[in-house]
Amino acid sequence: MIKVYSKHIRKALIDIWPLYGAAFTMSISLNMLWTAMPFIIRNMGGNEEHVGFIWAFHMLGYMLCLLLAAFVLGYLAPRHATRSAAGAMLLSTVVMVIVVYYTINRDQIGSLTLIWTMIATATLLGAAMSLFWPFLMSWVSADYEGPILNRRLGTYNGMWSSAVILGPLIGGVLVDMNTLGPVVACVISLTACYIFLCLAHDGSAGNAASVKSVDKSEVSFDPGLLMRLKWMARISLFCSWVCIGVIRSQFALLFTDLGFSETQYGIVITIFGICNFLLLTGAGRLAFWHFKPILLISIQAILALSLFLIISGRTLLIFIPALMIMAVGFGFAYSSHLYYGACGSKKRSTQMAIHEVTLSLGVIVGAGAGGYISRNYGIYWPYWFSIIVLALCLIAQVVIWVAVKSSRHGQSA
Repeated sequence: MIKVYSKHIRKALIDIWPLYGAAFTMSISLNMLWTAMPFIIRNMGGNEEHVGFIWAFHMLGYMLCLLLAAFVLGYLAPRHATRSAAGAMLLSTVVMVIVVYYTINRDQIGSLTLIWTMIATATLLGAAMSLFWPFLMSWVSADYEGPILNRRLGTYNGMWSSAVILGPLIGGVLVDMNTLGPVVACVISLTACYIFLCLAHDGSAGNAASVKSVDKSEVSFDPGLLMRLKWMARISLFCSWVCIGVIRSQFALLFTDLGFSETQYGIVITIFGICNFLLLTGAGRLAFWHFKPILLISIQAILALSLFLIISGRTLLIFIPALMIMAVGFGFAYSSHLYYGACGSKKRSTQMAIHEVTLSLGVIVGAGAGGYISRNYGIYWPYWFSIIVLALCLIAQVVIWVAVKSSRHGQSA
């Protein structure tokens, strides 16, 4: 019996690791690219708006195609969807290599045509990505509930978030050396991602990963409470990505304007990635935070504290703690929405699509509005804008939380 069990576990690990490898290589490619992108656009002659628009349009293409893909989420095989996505993203990134090379080496600095070509290509990159993350997440989490679901999502989050540690550092160093370097590195990483997906098969997740029956739910929960927690987590996820949209676009320019280098920016974002990795991995191993509304409300205060530090800071002694604090709020918001969305759901692909649409909206608002506000009103106003968004979302969460308490009192009566 022990030998059969051990053989099953070994097979499960062998089967699932290509999916984790695909998550890692995709994440590291995107983090290298988007850490370096503000500096790439700046070196091409773009301004703050272009820096904000390119990530905003990237996520807009992602979100719109997610909505279109919703009609086939339950019918398209994850194996085919993820491979198609990785292939299309690889081709889009090759186009970026050509555009950046032509701009820098043919003295086309400041060409709006080439800058908007980059923005259009980034939009197509986002559109292709709509067939990757939701399908990969549903593939990884197939058939699970309770502690097994939490562990599986925790390992998955650990893989992509570990790439958030390495990607920004590599991207910052490469763009400091050569504008084209991060885009070429992104091509190499996407190629590795495609290879991992080719090694995976339909049985790489699901029942193969557990010796226990998964026909029944492993936990019992109040459906009404779960629905409210999903919405509270959704609000936190949106807010956290509004903040990230500002940080990964406008803060990059502010940081270098204060005299720091692109490499130092990569190091700061790497520290953010380390804290995010630890939080996501820990949340995937512990369950004490499940079904506790007050923890979701605290996320807004954590994110606001981080933004106040950035507004007042001028040194690394302020910026590094600010990004560490933001990583805590961001990581908990991400874990919470991923867990509550998957919990009790039979259509995991649909829930993962909602997860990705929510964070896409956050980036569109944060990066797009942040770029416009910075260009027209001042470099610190994007952070005040984010604080206003946090305050409004906090009010919405309190309303939902009060509804939860009222519902419980009504049931006990």
